[in-house]
Amino acid sequence: MSTGVRRQAFVDLSALVENFHRSAPAPDQALIDVRADAYGHGLVPVSRALAEEGGAAFLVSRPDDVQTLAAAGITAAIVAPTQSEAFPVVGHALYGLDSAAPRSAFRLVGEVIAVKNVPADRGVSYGYTYRTRKPTTLALVALGFADGIPRVASNRAPVRIGDFVGRVTGRIAMDQFVVDLDGNTASVGDEAVLFGDPEQAEPSLAQWADATGLAAAVIVSGLGSRIERIYP
Repeated sequence: MSTGVRRQAFVDLSALVENFHRSAPAPDQALIDVRADAYGHGLVPVSRALAEEGGAAFLVSRPDDVQTLAAAGITAAIVAPTQSEAFPVVGHALYGLDSAAPRSAFRLVGEVIAVKNVPADRGVSYGYTYRTRKPTTLALVALGFADGIPRVASNRAPVRIGDFVGRVTGRIAMDQFVVDLDGNTASVGDEAVLFGDPEQAEPSLAQWADATGLAAAVIVSGLGSRIERIYP
């Protein structure tokens, strides 16, 4: 496998700002939850964007995070656990992780690194938990459990390649997984969207949560550092 494969998360800071103002009518009186690297969205970029919108207090996971924010020039951070009746915590709604703020800020993309035609009854990935029902084309996507893609998504979670929405096919491996294209085609280098904007016919983070039985916050918080965060 080549070293330059794309593993990318596009973080929409404008969506975060929109969700912030919706869920925190008084921005300077909210404790903004940026634990776990801002739920995988990026501690400093997220905190900076919300500080510019009037956010004044940030809830972090570790003392090191306080120092990181201070070095970035960011008004106050509090290490969890903490309780403050005066400052309600703004968390899941900020990131679009619950129904209170349906606009998700996170789009997760992998790259198709191989395409292969296979016959019917071909076992796919470790343990052959999936077998092809007919001759078909398989796409290999460069994301795996080493990137934090939950293995419970195997044979369950949706993935879009081109105009086709299939699902993770067979078991997720360390660095990659397979999608049965079911008669559709793909090329090496194509984008595989795990979740993004449902208004653009992309799978949603909520669909991944439903498919895996994991909370949306667990999914995004577990994504690893090999995935490049991009702030368009």
